[in-house]
Amino acid sequence: MTSQAIATVEAYFDALGARDMERVLSHFPPDATWTIPGNPALTPWAGSRTGPEGIRQSLTEFFTAVEPLAFELGPMVEADGRVLAPGRYASRFHPSGQVLESEMIMRFTVADGLITDYRVFEDSFGITRAHLGGSLTATPT
Repeated sequence: MTSQAIATVEAYFDALGARDMERVLSHFPPDATWTIPGNPALTPWAGSRTGPEGIRQSLTEFFTAVEPLAFELGPMVEADGRVLAPGRYASRFHPSGQVLESEMIMRFTVADGLITDYRVFEDSFGITRAHLGGSLTATPT
C-alpha cells in the first residue's frame, strides 16, 4: 500500500516529467522551501527558494538549460511524512551540449498532501561543469 506522502511525490514526478509547470506548482504550499545544491551564479536553477514563485524561477531555468535523456527512479521510502526518492539520470546541459550521467537522492517533506520541503542531494560540481562545458577545475584545499 502506498502512503499518502509517496502518492503526493509520485504525482509531483508525473507533473515534472510532463514539464507541466502549473501542475508541478500545485503540489507546493505558499511557504514551501526548495533547495538544490550549487552556486546560482553558475547554475541558475540552484540555490534555495521559497514558495511557488521561487520554485517557478528555479524550474524555468532548469527547463531551459537541461534536456533529460534518461531518468530512473528507485523505490521510495517514507517515514513520518518524509519521502526519500533515489534515482539515476542522464541529461544534456545547454549551452555546452555536454551529457552527465549521475545518481541522486531527493528528500521530500509532505504535510496535508503538499510538499513543504524539497531537497536534492547530487553531484552539483559535475552538473556545473557539464552546464558550463567543463570549464571548472577542482582546487585541492
